[in-house]
Amino acid sequence: MTRLEEQRQAVSQALENQDQRISAIETSQKIVEEQLQQVKDQVKEMIREELREFSAGERSLTAAASNLPDRHSSVVAKPYPYNGKTSWDIYHMQFKNIARMNNWSNEEKACVLRDCSSQTMTR
Repeated sequence: MTRLEEQRQAVSQALENQDQRISAIETSQKIVEEQLQQVKDQVKEMIREELREFSAGERSLTAAASNLPDRHSSVVAKPYPYNGKTSWDIYHMQFKNIARMNNWSNEEKACVLRDCSSQTMTR
């Protein structure tokens, strides 16, 4: 075998190896894309479920005046009691928004959150 033939064979082998690597990468990419689509579908379903619960009033806010002492007579909205069925992250985000709307201090937030939690435990 001449030197030129050896070089051609080496190049051919290198190209074949490269093709195998590309094929493996493409296969991995397809798997990742399928997994990503599954995650997207799961997230969409979670959002749909959250919206269904929200529409059903499980996380609705009320504009009714709170039963807090008179110093809270300007309460804009109050959170529903936390029922444990809904996502804590979403409930907490809504609670923080309500607290901001009502200009509650950290102490007031703690009292209201405690009351919302204890209402759930007594049911």
